[in-house]
Amino acid sequence: MDNTRVFNSGTMDYIPSDVKGTSVLRRLYLILNHCVKFGLSPIVGCFSYFLKLCRCNWGPKCIAGHVVLVTGGANGIGRELCLKLAKEKCRIAIVDINLEAAEQTVEDIRQLGVEAKAYHADVTDYDAILKIRMKIQEDFQSSVDILINNVGLVPLLTLSRATKEQIERMMAVNVTSTMLITKLFMEDMVKQGRGHIVATSSAFSLAPGSTVDGVTAFAVRGFMANLRQEILINNWEDMIKTTTTYPYYTTTRKELTDYLEKIKVLKEMFLADVTNVANSTVKAIKWEKENLTIPNGFYLLMIFMGNFPSTVTRRFYRMAFGRSSNFP
Repeated sequence: MDNTRVFNSGTMDYIPSDVKGTSVLRRLYLILNHCVKFGLSPIVGCFSYFLKLCRCNWGPKCIAGHVVLVTGGANGIGRELCLKLAKEKCRIAIVDINLEAAEQTVEDIRQLGVEAKAYHADVTDYDAILKIRMKIQEDFQSSVDILINNVGLVPLLTLSRATKEQIERMMAVNVTSTMLITKLFMEDMVKQGRGHIVATSSAFSLAPGSTVDGVTAFAVRGFMANLRQEILINNWEDMIKTTTTYPYYTTTRKELTDYLEKIKVLKEMFLADVTNVANSTVKAIKWEKENLTIPNGFYLLMIFMGNFPSTVTRRFYRMAFGRSSNFP
């Protein structure tokens, strides 16, 4: 049957399936068969990984000369990432809606003796990103080697207070743009036989946070997990690497640090400096680390808290965040 007819059933007549359900005996056989396969697979995988380590000189990869595209590279974490990567002798392309700030970052990078270029675009404009992709290839005489999906809106919005327009904009910037930009530049990575894709999620994809941007963080985390699976299925894992970062509250905006004054325990424990976030991210890229939590112990804390009854965790969140009046 035509796949178009199957998957566009919303515009076609409903066609009932004549396939029979799996019998009980068949299910038992499949379960036993797959249990044996899944039991042996991790053992074989670990053995193969050990042999791979023995064949190579284990150490951080060299990224000098690589073309790095950083979305949202004009300010905050993105700017610090650009400066840190420039010190690694990478060539930097910045895409940002704030061209003036992006140009200033480019000037600072060039003072380090590194090639850099700023491009003006809204990351939700697919056609604009498509043109920038071709422009980067012309300007740098190379495709992008490292893509860093850094741009994101973090207004700390609850569902009850967010407007329809705010929700739609958050999903478009934080999720849809990440997927589409990755799709575009991964095509070039496959052709050139190497690449590294980085996406910034949030520690709130590991634990509940504010409703709207928390959902986008979960979405980015899920997208990167499934992207790794797609890379594995296509046998691209030796040439395309991925890193997902999960920073907690970061010193990027004054309104955020002002808000944290109301919950000082979190500010004192977890507030991260943008320079430390950038350093940790670049280190994760060089060591091909798939997941990076900032701070490192946050993931273990969430696992620890997840083993308590919900009544206990609710008390913890109320102690940390206060009542709803303290939350945007």
